[in-house]
Amino acid sequence: MKMSIPVFLLFSIYGVVNTYLPLFLRTMGYSASTVGFLLAVFEVSGLVIPFILSPLISKKGIYGIFLFISGLVMTIIPYPLLKTTGFLFTALFLAVYAAGFKGIVPVSDSLINKLLGANRADYGRVRVMGSIGFVVMSLILQFAAHLETAESDTTIIWMISPSLLFALSIIIIPGLIKKYKDDEPDAGLESNIHTKVHKTDRSPVPMVKRVTSLIQEFPPVYWAGLLLIFSGFLGMTPANRFFSMYVYEYLGMEASGFLWALAAAAEIPFMFFSSRFLRRFGSMKLLILGTFAIFLRVMTYILIPNFAGAVLGQLFNSITYGLYHPAAVSFAAQYAPKNKLVVSMTLYSVVSVGLASIIGNSIGGLIIDSFGYPFLFLFFGSIPLITVVFFLLVLLPVLKKRERMGLK
Repeated sequence: MKMSIPVFLLFSIYGVVNTYLPLFLRTMGYSASTVGFLLAVFEVSGLVIPFILSPLISKKGIYGIFLFISGLVMTIIPYPLLKTTGFLFTALFLAVYAAGFKGIVPVSDSLINKLLGANRADYGRVRVMGSIGFVVMSLILQFAAHLETAESDTTIIWMISPSLLFALSIIIIPGLIKKYKDDEPDAGLESNIHTKVHKTDRSPVPMVKRVTSLIQEFPPVYWAGLLLIFSGFLGMTPANRFFSMYVYEYLGMEASGFLWALAAAAEIPFMFFSSRFLRRFGSMKLLILGTFAIFLRVMTYILIPNFAGAVLGQLFNSITYGLYHPAAVSFAAQYAPKNKLVVSMTLYSVVSVGLASIIGNSIGGLIIDSFGYPFLFLFFGSIPLITVVFFLLVLLPVLKKRERMGLK
């Protein structure tokens, strides 16, 4: 598959940033609360910019071009980010970096689905290369780089190297930089919105009507699924955003790289065989299972607050990402209206996941400074459990009733 090498390199970048970015910010002298706010800025930029650009990417079919530009952004920005001091400058460079870093995943997923065509259930077989890249990079950093205490120059080199290789892979591998247009020329976030509001009205449609029209295009089951995903990733805030700080500051260990690598390694077999689970159980059942597993995972870290508990919690990643992410991608592709694939992927990856990260990061650092790590895990761990109960007892019966009535 053409995207295997770029996906491997892409998540090698994630192996650096996901694991060590909070620690990088801590070594720059920021408090846990400030780190949380900076990570929220990171997520806001990663949410807004790709969402604005997704209609253009979809309509023009410039998946590869966007990936290449994003790779260049991630190659250039690490130097001023880590060499410049002051909250405003750090926030600015984080925002620019996030535009490429966060927006690259939904576009990459869209291109993979475009290349797979009717075989989109095999997405996990391609995406597993990303997990392998993450594991390889995490282990290298754990045993060779020791970035928890490394100088900024060393950190910069490790951030830009995989980014540059990723950008080069997009233009070197045949067929990735070319345009892949949707089936109809008016694809995109705003396609047909004007005509659906009023076929003869050529004036600009108010934003409220555009958003309303967009919501109506997607079936209710899609929004119910996004609620599950949102709660799952919000619940995962301690494990996704503050885990390295938890390991280094609360457990007192320099083992973040190994533990992140363990989590990624655990997800590989489940992601590789996710197509079998998807064909047998469907994406929605796997989303319910994965959201409940997130509750179990987050509680494990604080109920067993030692290295063994951290290992056990990371092994849960086999379900909470190895199955959860392919199920979410398949769900977003399955329920995407015609010519809205990139929009659907963006809503999943940037809006659902990104919004959860913004909220989680904004309050997570404050919770650490005010109440400590145990309360952080207890607070966020309860969110996916409450949502699963609400979904099963309230939303699911409503969706089944609509299905029996023949409503979308």
